[in-house]
Amino acid sequence: MAVKSIIEGITEFFLQCPLLQDGIFRVDALGQDAVEYVIETGICDPIIQRYVDGSTERQYQFQFGSREYYSMDRLQNIENSQFYERLADWIEENSLSGNLPEMPEGMSAEEIEVLSPGYIYDGAMENARYQIALRLLYYKEATKNE
Repeated sequence: MAVKSIIEGITEFFLQCPLLQDGIFRVDALGQDAVEYVIETGICDPIIQRYVDGSTERQYQFQFGSREYYSMDRLQNIENSQFYERLADWIEENSLSGNLPEMPEGMSAEEIEVLSPGYIYDGAMENARYQIALRLLYYKEATKNE
């Protein structure tokens, strides 16, 4: 069964990640309790290149974020950073091997790029938000007028 949207395909892709703990997984919303994960859509010009037949090379920028346990404990925070290092490796390995998100009809995923390392976005004494910026490159066929 084909996915109906790019965000649905990206979400299904990340749900396959063996690094994720038993946490809540959301789209465009992240709660205050650890451990939760989120995919958030980004802002960008989606068209990279337009071809004469109307087809396009496109990008879909997004962030993968999480709410993690956080404290003054050095080991806890190193563990959080290591998770994002391993996540970036998992994303790059899957991209290189062609294991990419399923796309809606007329679109095909070509690559997922890591645009930034994982970093702390918002910290508090109990838990913190970490995130990594990503970009999905894909091809979109021209719309056929009948």
